[in-house]
Amino acid sequence: MYLVEERRKLILEEIISAGTVYVSDLAKKYEVTYETIRKDLTNLEKKGLLVKSHGGATLRQGAIEHTFQVREKENSSFKQAIARKALEYIPPNSSMIIGTGSSNYELANLLCMKSGFKIFTDSLPVASVLIESDNQVFLFGGELRKKSSSVFGGWAVSMINDISVDLCFIGTDGFSKMGGPSTPSSSDAFLDRTIIARSEKKYILGDYTKFQRSSLFKICDWSEITALITNEIADKEGIAEVSTFTTVITC
Repeated sequence: MYLVEERRKLILEEIISAGTVYVSDLAKKYEVTYETIRKDLTNLEKKGLLVKSHGGATLRQGAIEHTFQVREKENSSFKQAIARKALEYIPPNSSMIIGTGSSNYELANLLCMKSGFKIFTDSLPVASVLIESDNQVFLFGGELRKKSSSVFGGWAVSMINDISVDLCFIGTDGFSKMGGPSTPSSSDAFLDRTIIARSEKKYILGDYTKFQRSSLFKICDWSEITALITNEIADKEGIAEVSTFTTVITC
């Protein structure tokens, strides 16, 4: 028999993994009544973690920020395709900022085999890959942020404001009904806005699933972005909508 908080923690872990849970399944699994499970789901809903539906519940979009290590494994082949397409838009010997995110990490893996670039980043995984390359690599300083494996804060912002680069690549947690790319973290959003302001060309890397997702904090409007690079299997209506504000490049 599980304690209340222990059961609710396990239910939350299950809904994070599956996306949707059902009262009947949970009641059977934890050997409690339907009413007990409904109370558990109500408690988690009040915390903003899920949305109750008929007979079950679904994870609230943007409620949980997965770590970089988790996101890295999601839709990896589609992110690799986006990275290959992004590489086509990088002029020789150019300067750039590569932000946080798993698609940007895939781009860093490709740039590791190139040379002659000046690359700035706030991402520890990106820096760790590029340290082996024949490029000039700069890691912004600041407080470490575990969820995104990156740096943030006034020190990082100050360093970004001291440079001006040819282009930047920014990740996103989604942009459904947001009017622009979004992120779960206010500190990441602020840093990304600063990066965008210091870059001549600005690219958002977002796989096809980002058309159905959104997060808490909008980074910027689509009109501020040079292009969104995504997969050709992305939602056609979503592509058409974003295309009214900026260029959409598919791969």
